[in-house]
Amino acid sequence: MPDSTGTKSSDNDASQVAEQLVGALDAAGCDYALGGAIALGYWAEPRGTVDMDVTLYLPPDKPTESVRLLQHVQCELDATKAQHSLSEHGFCQVTYAGRRLDVFLPMIPFYATAAKRRKRVPLGKREAWIWDAETLCVFKMMFFRRKDLADVESILRTQGRQLDAAWVELQLVEMYGARDPRVSEWREIAAQCLG
Repeated sequence: MPDSTGTKSSDNDASQVAEQLVGALDAAGCDYALGGAIALGYWAEPRGTVDMDVTLYLPPDKPTESVRLLQHVQCELDATKAQHSLSEHGFCQVTYAGRRLDVFLPMIPFYATAAKRRKRVPLGKREAWIWDAETLCVFKMMFFRRKDLADVESILRTQGRQLDAAWVELQLVEMYGARDPRVSEWREIAAQCLG
């Protein structure tokens, strides 16, 4: 059963670490959104996780700022490697409170749209910004791994017709084109789950 954070009790360590991270980011005045399994727990059947995902709304062309922030909030990282990865890919992996933290920067225009759709939700004794269900579906379709497709199916089955499936499809078409396999896969999953 999910608790007030949307996660299973067996996954409390992850939600507690996420709560700690949110507190540090809020204190640093950094705009962000949590994704991955933490966000999933609010929109679908929660699943366990060994890592956490966060998007930092910091300038992608200034990766040094992101590295400094990550150091400031007590992440463990190789600064040179992190800066290079952020510069090249808009992404890096660090360790926070003993857990892997996947850090993303807003490298594509979709992140501006995603920022407007974020939801403020309770996370332990705090509140946190997370992706809304539709945005989370878009990101998971972007990654397009087997586990992401399973998560998308879980979101669709849980949210049902209150989820704006047409909006998700529109974002995917705009990013990848109507013939991309992500679009056809999304349509197939949506048809199976929503009837």
